[in-house]
Amino acid sequence: MMSSVKNEYDAIHRELREQGFIRTDYPPNPSEVLWNKKIMTMKREEIDKLKTFRLRRIIKWAWENIEFYRRFWKSKNFEPDMIKDWRDIAKIPILRKDEIRKDLQQNPPFGTIFHPELANHIRFVGATSGSTGLPTFQGWGALEMDYFQEAQARYLWTFAEVKPTKVYANYLNMSGFYSWGPPVVETAMWRCGATVIAGGGETYFSWKNRHNLIFKLWKVDVFATTPWLHRLVGEEAKIEGWETPFKVLLLHGGAAAENTKKKLFKVHPNAELAISVWGTTDGHMAIEVPSLEGQLVVWEDMEIFDIVDPKTDEPVSGGERGELIATLLNHFTMPLIRYSLGDYVKNDFLTDPDPKYGITHMRFAEPIPGRVEWMFFVKGKLLLPIYVEDAVNEIPDTTGMFNIFIYDNSMDKLKIRIETRREQVNSTYDKQAREILASRIGINPDDVEIEWVKPGNTIWTGYKLQVFVDQRKKK
Repeated sequence: MMSSVKNEYDAIHRELREQGFIRTDYPPNPSEVLWNKKIMTMKREEIDKLKTFRLRRIIKWAWENIEFYRRFWKSKNFEPDMIKDWRDIAKIPILRKDEIRKDLQQNPPFGTIFHPELANHIRFVGATSGSTGLPTFQGWGALEMDYFQEAQARYLWTFAEVKPTKVYANYLNMSGFYSWGPPVVETAMWRCGATVIAGGGETYFSWKNRHNLIFKLWKVDVFATTPWLHRLVGEEAKIEGWETPFKVLLLHGGAAAENTKKKLFKVHPNAELAISVWGTTDGHMAIEVPSLEGQLVVWEDMEIFDIVDPKTDEPVSGGERGELIATLLNHFTMPLIRYSLGDYVKNDFLTDPDPKYGITHMRFAEPIPGRVEWMFFVKGKLLLPIYVEDAVNEIPDTTGMFNIFIYDNSMDKLKIRIETRREQVNSTYDKQAREILASRIGINPDDVEIEWVKPGNTIWTGYKLQVFVDQRKKK
């Protein structure tokens, strides 16, 4: 006999589909501009009501069904009836990865943050890399997977024109543990009706000739990977004497600096659009709206963001920067409520409808520049890799690939490895590069130390350039 928890879960899933939050008739007619017009253009007052309803529902669910949250919230003197409106979200204790990791270690494999009954019906298991210790796992049931693919379809169809007759290539990680790999491929194929190539960026370096041949033969329209692999593929094509066919570049896995985008259009001459796509393995996402440079839309029927001072955990004022905290409103198998994502963002959101599509969901007013843990100081100046990347792209004859080496919490010098195409680097070129870097990021040229390397000699992990190489000794 099926438990009441599973029955309630299935009932919520049916309701989301019946109410149209998850589109069920797909692929749509290619003439439709918006994937889900009714939901993407909801009135603001309806969005606010929905957020309040869903926030209270997921909190009630977690309190009644998830042992981890009952224990965690009681220890912080929080109770569900303290939330009357979604704007009360700051009353909920912040959850950080260490708490989840501790629970997983004590109660493997999933911890007590999963409902044991729903853990028997998981459709997808995601996992972090485990680079800081034990990986944290996420389990998604049918509801979570369905809604995630709906969210993907909204931008793939509407912004990137991933539709029948189009060819979409996903060069993110095709590992079964990565939510932006196989599930997004399924979205593009089954929901949007496109031809899909599950390339897998992690294999590009070992099978480079094979992948480049696929790009040429299949005339790929929409190419999804990191900004750095986009650049590398374009540079390779130029050296080999062919043009990439891509019309739309989806930039995943790291904020693309302004100069990086300019370089991408130079090495991809057929590209008409470059769209920044921010997301996490947990299922969060924000997508740059074409024609609104750097403004990333958030699907507010799925999640609520708030921003806090990482030192005090108190909400920051409007216009201030802080740590991004997120709540998934429809994740019941493994709820993530007021969970720290660690990204460093500005508390500035726009809610006027965008002029091109009329989408009413809120947008970040500026790009997400990077993670709180990627912040570093040189001579007291706060920096992030994206600021350095913009400057590197102004240095002549570089490939745009670089690694910043972090050797202390507060550094006297910016130590950076940069790829150059020049056979010999003389003192004049080195001085010019240091001056460009220093002037762009606001430090002295004498405080920049460059290690010059030939193309292909920077540090990568799979399809991601390691822009931040942490050499500090772990305590």
